Amino acid sequence: MAKKKQHKQKHPASLLIGLIILLGLAFAGVQLPDFLNDFLLPGNTKPTSQKTTQAPSSQSGDNPGPIEHGDATFTQEEMKDNKKGWIHYGEYDQFDRPTTAEALITPAMIGTGTGAKQDIRPPGFISGTDPNNHSRGHLIGRQLGGSGEDPKNLVTLYQNPVNTPFMTKYENMVRKAADNGETIRYRVKPIYEGDIGMPTAVQMEGKGLNKHTKINFNVTIENKK
Repeated sequence: MAKKKQHKQKHPASLLIGLIILLGLAFAGVQLPDFLNDFLLPGNTKPTSQKTTQAPSSQSGDNPGPIEHGDATFTQEEMKDNKKGWIHYGEYDQFDRPTTAEALITPAMIGTGTGAKQDIRPPGFISGTDPNNHSRGHLIGRQLGGSGEDPKNLVTLYQNPVNTPFMTKYENMVRKAADNGETIRYRVKPIYEGDIGMPTAVQMEGKGLNKHTKINFNVTIENKK
């Protein structure tokens, strides 16, 4: 009778040594494949391959950024073109705070404004240095012809991110349209709470007079870091 072919048996000692090594690596904190972790450490509930998703960091801290409200709210009367550009600053309120700035921005007005005078301290202004981060913020921006010498055009804003980049974004839009020959009806209004000197927000509206204009916005920007 023919003898049955015998298969070589694997050495159990080698398997035992391998398991001991893997166990040692697992307890040492070396990340192993999930199926090996489940086999070697069935009682281990600590996830080994789950990714932790962190919320994206905010460039502007607690400020949510411009809040859009749709189209500008100018009336037909307010949109009448008198051909000449103009700027009008509203009177102070009962707490001596600037109230509004209205304008008709024409190409000729671009770049004719002035920087904020350092001896003007708008209500609520402390310092431009950290931690205050205050700016003498133009209601009608300098690049649009706004005065930095008329206190009625200056309010206390956080330089970053309110004055820039948020307000600057819309000022740049208006400037670009004016550079392309458009005339834009424009309004900026500070919003206050109680008798606090520093505005809590700024509302910006702009609408081009050109039939095919792309300028038509109404946004609120909170005055916070």
